[in-house]
Amino acid sequence: MEWLVTDDGKYSIESLSATTFPGALRVITESFFQDETVCIGTEVNKNPVAAEELLELCADVALDGVSLVAIAIDSGEVVSVAFNKIQVATPDPSEKPFFEIFAEERCTQPSSRALIEWMAEIDGKCNFFEKYNIDCSLEIMFLATLREHRHQRLGRDLCSASIELAKKLKNGPVSQMSVQDLGPNYSHMPARKPITRVPKICQALWTAEPTQKIGKALNFEVGMRVSFNEFYYDGKSYGERLGREVFAEAAAIRLD
Repeated sequence: MEWLVTDDGKYSIESLSATTFPGALRVITESFFQDETVCIGTEVNKNPVAAEELLELCADVALDGVSLVAIAIDSGEVVSVAFNKIQVATPDPSEKPFFEIFAEERCTQPSSRALIEWMAEIDGKCNFFEKYNIDCSLEIMFLATLREHRHQRLGRDLCSASIELAKKLKNGPVSQMSVQDLGPNYSHMPARKPITRVPKICQALWTAEPTQKIGKALNFEVGMRVSFNEFYYDGKSYGERLGREVFAEAAAIRLD
């Protein structure tokens, strides 16, 4: 499903599909794992096995049917991606959320586990379910663009389209992905039951200034701001590995 064509006519924003899934993983591998701040802070950028485990997280999330890609129209290449996750509040406070379960059960590497646990920790501290009194959200989980296609507003377009997609879910699924669509590397994954909850907000963890600018432009409300100097992996703060002080923001927008 096509959501929009960029103003310059060079890119189309589309729902993730079996055809575009391999290209989306390439963007995550070449761009997100190498350049994203938490990936550097937890040394995912130096650990290929950890990266493979996080690609499996992307595959799992793809089954929600709410992820998007940007495609260069002249080449058909996937150049940017937003892997989005439907998050559902757990009725039992002792029940662990999706990210914590994935980290415990499917991550063997300290790097991949640390990255997911960081996401879960911030989501837990800034509890948007309680803040907005809701039971379901769409989370923009991993957002990335190939280096040679940056500064084209693709991240903003993907986030804007993610908001519109989340709004349309009240009328039923807008796109579907099956385990078969993910290819042979992920054929072992269990089939996903359709999600019937409807998100009331779109949320994200903006981990660098460019994504924070996207959030501000799209009127996301910042619920929490934290310094990467407060988080440590293998004896070093994330800020030390980044070589500068960087902040992350947990933010959300109502889907009215």
